[in-house]
Amino acid sequence: MTEKTGRRDLLKAAAAAGVGFAVGSWALALSRGKAVVEVTSQAVQEVRVKPQVEIQPQVVQQPAQQTGPTAPPHPAFQKRGLAFLDPNTIQNTLRVLVPEDQLPSKPVGYNINDLDWIAIMIESRYHEPGVEMVGSYTFLDMKNFKVLKRVKNAGDRVHVVRFGREEWPEHKRRFALGMSRDCWLSKIDLYTMQVVRQIKIGVDCRSAAFDKDGKYIIAGSKDPGHAVILDADTFKVLKVIPFIGPSKFFPTPMMGRQGAILTTDLGYWLVNVKDAEMVLVIDYRSPDFPIVHVFTSYDQNAKGRSVKVQIGDKTYDVTGIGKSPHELNKLDKEGRYVAVTGQESNTITILDMKSFEIVNVVPCGLKPHPGPGTLVPGKYFLTNAIGEGKITVINLQTMDLEKYITYPSEFPANTGGGLYSTPPLPDGTIPKGLAWFDTTFNINKGVFAVDIHLLDVATKPPKPAIFAENKPGKWAMHPGYTPDGRYVISALERTDTVYKVDVETGEVVGTIRLKEIEKVQLLEEPSPTGIFPAWRIKAPWF
Repeated sequence: MTEKTGRRDLLKAAAAAGVGFAVGSWALALSRGKAVVEVTSQAVQEVRVKPQVEIQPQVVQQPAQQTGPTAPPHPAFQKRGLAFLDPNTIQNTLRVLVPEDQLPSKPVGYNINDLDWIAIMIESRYHEPGVEMVGSYTFLDMKNFKVLKRVKNAGDRVHVVRFGREEWPEHKRRFALGMSRDCWLSKIDLYTMQVVRQIKIGVDCRSAAFDKDGKYIIAGSKDPGHAVILDADTFKVLKVIPFIGPSKFFPTPMMGRQGAILTTDLGYWLVNVKDAEMVLVIDYRSPDFPIVHVFTSYDQNAKGRSVKVQIGDKTYDVTGIGKSPHELNKLDKEGRYVAVTGQESNTITILDMKSFEIVNVVPCGLKPHPGPGTLVPGKYFLTNAIGEGKITVINLQTMDLEKYITYPSEFPANTGGGLYSTPPLPDGTIPKGLAWFDTTFNINKGVFAVDIHLLDVATKPPKPAIFAENKPGKWAMHPGYTPDGRYVISALERTDTVYKVDVETGEVVGTIRLKEIEKVQLLEEPSPTGIFPAWRIKAPWF
C-alpha cells in the first residue's frame, strides 16, 4: 500500500512539473539557440487536498549557442516540426494578400442585412491543377441555397472557422478565422469573401480562437505541439508555449498534441493537451499571457465520481479530465462551466472556471464527440459519439448524467455513431424543440431529430433524412440551422453534395452539387465538411 501511494505521489509531482518544464527550459532549448523572449516561463505546483495548480515565476538561463533546434532524448520528440517553436520561423511565413485598408466598407455580392444567411463551408480537399494548397473556404447563401464564392489556396484539409462577436466594432467583426490542418491560419474577410492574411504556425493543426475582445488570437498544433498567441489585426507573433509533460496513463514525458481551444468571457483561454491529459488555463487579459491553472487527469471531482475505463489491458479510475481531452464546450453564456471530452476514456468532465475545480465526471457513449454540442441553456447538454449510435444527455442542474438516447432504427446503433449536432440559435432556442444529429460513422448516412422536451428521438415528423444507405467512406457531417430555424444544412463528405432538410418534415428539399459549380478538372472529389453560419457572430455559445 505504501509503495503504491509513493508511486502515485511521484506521478503527481511529475505531472505538475511537466507543464513548468514545457513553458520553461525547453522553450529555449528548442528555439535555434535564441532566447524565445515572448515565452514566459512558469513552474507548476499542484496541491492535492483541494485540486489546485499554482504558477510560480522561474528564471531560465539562455543556453549556449546552438546550430539548430534540438529535441529532448526521447522518441516522442523526433520527426516533429520543432522549427515552429521559434517565433521568427512562424513570423517569416506571414503573407499579406490584401491590405486591410484597401477593403471596401460594405459587402460585395450580398446585402449587409443578409449576413446572417451567409455560411462558410469548408471543403477539406478541393484539388485542381494549379491550386497551390488543397482546400477551400466556400461561401454559401443559405437563403437561396447556392454557392457565392469558392476561396481556394486555403491550406490542406481546412478544419475550422471562428467568427467574431456582435459587440465588436465593425472593422473587427467583419473578419473570421480559418485554420487548415497543415497549419495555415487565415484571416477571412466576410464582406469581400476572400483571405486577406495568412501565417503558418506549425505542421499539423486543429484549432484557433479569438479572445473576448478581438485583440488576440491563439492557435494550437498537434505538431510540434504548442500554442501560438498573435495580434489579431497584424498576425504578429506574441508568444509561443510548447506542450511537454507526462500523463496518468503514460507517465513518460512527451510532447503533447493540442486538442480544442475555447474562449471564456471570464478572461481565459482553455487549451487541451491531449497526450499529457491536461487543460491549460491561459489568462488573455495579462500582456504576458500566463498559465494560471492546469486541470489534469489526476484531479478529484467534487462529487467523488470515479468512472472505470478499460484502456488496453489496464483498468483506470477516471476522476479528472480523462484520457485524450479532445473538445471543450461552454455550458453557459460566460463559460463558467465547461465540458471537457475525454475521448479515449469515454467521459465528459465538467469544470468550474470560477473556483478552478472539477465538478463531475460523466460516462458517455463510445468515443464521445460533441462538436459544438447541443446546448439547451440551463437544462441539458447533448453529445454524439463516434463508436456507437448513442447520445449522452447531461443535466445542467445536477451536472450529472440524465439519460442515454439510442439512434433511430434507420441508423442501427451498433453500426457506428456521429460527430456533430445542432447548437442553439443566438437567442438560445432550439427550433421546433428539435436538435439534429449527424450519423458520420453509421452504416447509413444522414441526420435525424431529437425532441429536447421528451429527450428521445422524434417519433412524429420530422422523419430521419437519409442521404446515402450503406456507403462506407462517405461521412454525413455538421448539421446547422438556417437563421430562421426552418431548415438544417448538412454535407456528405467525400462526395460533392450539400443537403437542405426541412425541419418540420425531414424531407430533403434542396441539394448543391459542388462539381457543377466550376468546369474544372478536379484531381479528386470535392469534400465538403463543416458548415459555419455567420449568425454565430450573435451567439454567445461559441
